Amino acid sequence: MSAQFDTTTAQLIEFGVGFEDKQGEHYCLVPIDDEIQGALREMVVTTRGELKEAGGRPVLYEPSEKHGGKENLRLPLNDDFAANIRAIHEANNLPMEPRALSIPENVFCYFARMSDGKGHRLTAIRRATAFKGVLKTASFSYLAMR
Repeated sequence: MSAQFDTTTAQLIEFGVGFEDKQGEHYCLVPIDDEIQGALREMVVTTRGELKEAGGRPVLYEPSEKHGGKENLRLPLNDDFAANIRAIHEANNLPMEPRALSIPENVFCYFARMSDGKGHRLTAIRRATAFKGVLKTASFSYLAMR
């Protein structure tokens, strides 16, 4: 993983969710305070540490292969399999929805988007199979950076 993104200079930290309703799948941002921003930053640092522990250079993700729970994999953002990740990473002006967490069973993922002091962007995403809103004990499944 590239070390270009500097979590210590993250200036903008956003939290959002993907949720499903009768109209389909949607992504939105959820207002957060400084404490949650700090927890999100810690999650990214934890995830990067876990990727380093996995060792070696990231291996290209192959959908036809079985992968373990924690592996250092990479998937270019322009790959068709990364379409949903790319949509979140590149989205501008996502709507702010303070009530998005009111029906947690409709939430299928949660994400954090950050920008550092040099303009690098990072997006971290996790599937919400058992979304409980406990940010400090989790790590992210995917990190997208540019």
